[in-house]
Amino acid sequence: MAWDLSNKEERTTLMKQLGSEYREKCLRQKSPRDCHYLAHFLETVNKDVAKAATLFRKTCDDHQYGDSCQKFAHLVRRGIEGIDPSVSVDYDRKGCDYGQAKSCFHAAMAIVSDTERGQVPSKNLEPNDPLEAVNLLDRACDLGCDNSCYLAGGLYLVGVPGILEKDVSVTYRYDLKACQLGNQLACANLRGALPVECPGHDNPISNGFVIRRLQLKIRNERLRREYSNSL
Repeated sequence: MAWDLSNKEERTTLMKQLGSEYREKCLRQKSPRDCHYLAHFLETVNKDVAKAATLFRKTCDDHQYGDSCQKFAHLVRRGIEGIDPSVSVDYDRKGCDYGQAKSCFHAAMAIVSDTERGQVPSKNLEPNDPLEAVNLLDRACDLGCDNSCYLAGGLYLVGVPGILEKDVSVTYRYDLKACQLGNQLACANLRGALPVECPGHDNPISNGFVIRRLQLKIRNERLRREYSNSL
């Protein structure tokens, strides 16, 4: 049967049917995917964020379903009465462990943001730990998050005195992967960069990497503002 979504009555019927199917498969068949869909249904269709958050959290905890961990963390960042906002980082870490790229990215951003504010976002994260941020960004990069590849490369570009040594060759590799994943800034950087250890060149860093330093500062500041606003 083809549904006419422009028809309000048919649309309402379809939504009810979908809700019933998700509930059946979640509660009786214990399907993590359908529990996640049901929670999303509760949030977007029923507008019951509290129930949705409870189900996202349960699906994460009981089924190790990364998408639900990430979604619960997102809702906590937006604000849920009775839940400490720092819990969002713990669930982003869980989501990352379960293969959710966005979770890895947000956990890394929490380290960067709270390092600057001098705060510890959760018991599982330490402030001033750029190596942990790199590990999380690297994990997200491997999972296909182009922004994470780009930012991980940026950390190696600028370095952290006494903790993370500058390494342009690592930056180049991260930019290459970010570009392959569709990151336009990384692609622009590669167009202006010479290959590391290129014969005949004493300094493999082209003007593109000088420009990249400025781009990175601007981009990181924008990401930090967006992340702070999402809390």
